[in-house]
Amino acid sequence: MWFERDQRGVHSVGMGAPGLKQRFAPETLAALESVSPAELERLHDAMAELEADVLVEYDPEDDAIDYTEEDRFRGIPLPRDAAFPIVTEDLADGLTAHVQGLPPRWRLDGAAVAFEMVGTLLDPYRKRERARRTATWRATARRRRSGSRSSRRR
Repeated sequence: MWFERDQRGVHSVGMGAPGLKQRFAPETLAALESVSPAELERLHDAMAELEADVLVEYDPEDDAIDYTEEDRFRGIPLPRDAAFPIVTEDLADGLTAHVQGLPPRWRLDGAAVAFEMVGTLLDPYRKRERARRTATWRATARRRRSGSRSSRRR
């Protein structure tokens, strides 16, 4: 995480799925992969809230910000030694506790990594659900065009 010189905000580095997975203990990943899509949705919402809460902690207009020091962190992802430990139960509380225990410099990155990892796991479910809804709407539209559900004349 770093502050921009324009005082308009803070930034963190995004990662792809391989980089995200490297920031989690294998047991934690297994626990995340084993929960239902509905639970993943709730966890995703909780991680979004966590990220918003962490953002509130930062003041990009703080006069004490040393931008030369901030430049050292530009483009640096969450360090591997700040990776998520083993969390197998009560995932929201465990992930939140880990993020809150990180040094302030890395809290935003930790929250973003948790949010993105859960979103990555949710993606196949969301795509399948979207395809199902699309197929349903297309079938409905075909029936309407063909008249198979048209009202009968008496």
